[in-house]
Amino acid sequence: MLLHILLYNIAPVFFLIGLGYTLGKKFSLDTRSLSKLSVYIFIPSMIFQNLYETDIDLEQLIPVIFTVIFVILLSLVSTAAAKINRYSDSKKNSMKNAVMFYNSGNFGLPLISLVFANTPMVDNAISVQIMVMVSQNLLNYSFGFYNAARGIMDFKTSIKSVLKMPTIYAIMSALIAKAIPYDLRDFFLWPAVRYAANSLIAVNLLILGIQLSLTKFELKNKDVYFTAFLRLCMGPVIAYLLILLLRIEGVMAMVLLISSGLPTAVNTVLAATEFNNEPEFATQTVVVTTLFCLFTLPLVIYFARMIF
Repeated sequence: MLLHILLYNIAPVFFLIGLGYTLGKKFSLDTRSLSKLSVYIFIPSMIFQNLYETDIDLEQLIPVIFTVIFVILLSLVSTAAAKINRYSDSKKNSMKNAVMFYNSGNFGLPLISLVFANTPMVDNAISVQIMVMVSQNLLNYSFGFYNAARGIMDFKTSIKSVLKMPTIYAIMSALIAKAIPYDLRDFFLWPAVRYAANSLIAVNLLILGIQLSLTKFELKNKDVYFTAFLRLCMGPVIAYLLILLLRIEGVMAMVLLISSGLPTAVNTVLAATEFNNEPEFATQTVVVTTLFCLFTLPLVIYFARMIF
């Protein structure tokens, strides 16, 4: 199973990152300009499509509630850790984003599909992970972007910057569209939304690779490894305690625990780049957590299968 995960989940991710790295070394590419394509076109399209197409019932709200509480707890833990280590405001907020937001989509969905493959639980498991992904994305593109802006701006300016982000209006538009008695998927421009949404993963990974080519990677940067420890090790521990507290059981509990051990979301690099909030630190953390999860995720998966 580990080999299958390496080949079909992780190898494609690193292939696109490597391709972006090569392009960044060969050509003079501006990551801030490239990230605007993602922030203003691809991300809103993905949010609108996912939120519009996801049927929400009371049971599916449990992963949403869990994710919100989980992110709040991770924020408190990472804030305390940043204060102990006396990080600057910009590094503190970059670290908080790296710990709070994980790769629940292009890494998490394939992983959950694989873990539950050939079992009657697979559809239920995937639906839970979709709700985690939607919740994470909504929080990332609202609170996460605010957090990145807050690292270099005062409160009022950072709020104004976030309100300029189209992701907020993509959420509102999707919710309004769901209430309209007409299926937008029958509208002739819907394929354009789908094409833009499907481009997000590849574009973000390429941007990560380009940003990495411009980053001076410090192998001895203990702050990066400390952040990776919080994301990959403390994350599952906090998630497990929260699952017990909320009395979540079965497949849902397994998915939420496995998902909590995923590496840092690539989109945290976009937020850091957009607001120039420690983009090198954010890039290094994404790469390190993605590499180290090769060793931590199998343990989390094994533990989840044993106890739930």
